[in-house]
Amino acid sequence: TTSSSGSPQDPELPAAAAAAPPSPASSSSSSSSGGNAGLAGGAVAAGVALFLASRLLGGGPSLAALEQQALPLEVALSNGRPTVVEFYASWCEVCRELVASEYEVEQQYRDKVNFVMLNVDNSKWAPEVQEYGVQGIPHFVFMDGSGTPLAAAVGRLPREVLQGNVSALAAGQQQLPYAAVRGQTSSLAPPSSMVASPQPVTAPRDHV
Repeated sequence: TTSSSGSPQDPELPAAAAAAPPSPASSSSSSSSGGNAGLAGGAVAAGVALFLASRLLGGGPSLAALEQQALPLEVALSNGRPTVVEFYASWCEVCRELVASEYEVEQQYRDKVNFVMLNVDNSKWAPEVQEYGVQGIPHFVFMDGSGTPLAAAVGRLPREVLQGNVSALAAGQQQLPYAAVRGQTSSLAPPSSMVASPQPVTAPRDHV
């Protein structure tokens, strides 16, 4: 059993048995209830083990998870739904910091809003980088169902900015509550310590 805060709770212990010898019927009932208690205890133990394993292994949403569930740009711009396009890079620390908030918002609105991720390290998206004036990442572009940009937000954003704009898109609004927000960003080039010999880069959801 798990509490509302997510912490496992121990199952209630059965009352102490009476001192008198049990009848055959009560023995059968006791055996059955004991088996059920054993199963419940096993389930709790398994839940605790999984919880501890996820904490130890750093469980939770990742940038890779967002990449995997993102839609291809061409699909998003042709299905009539509003769209959020994020320009990002796998080495971008600010992008990683926003993953948890992004994942929760996407899970809430994924049936009404498209979510697209474009890796700025992939030269395929150079025209889009220029078209939307991307100078730092993460850079979010919020579009209506026809693909017309309504707002942009850049950098380390408070959760309410992403939540507010996506909620407005899902409701079909043309005026978004946060039209131009800018926080701390990462540059468009990786840190010099990460620069190696040039090689083509293809992220999982770059849709090459």
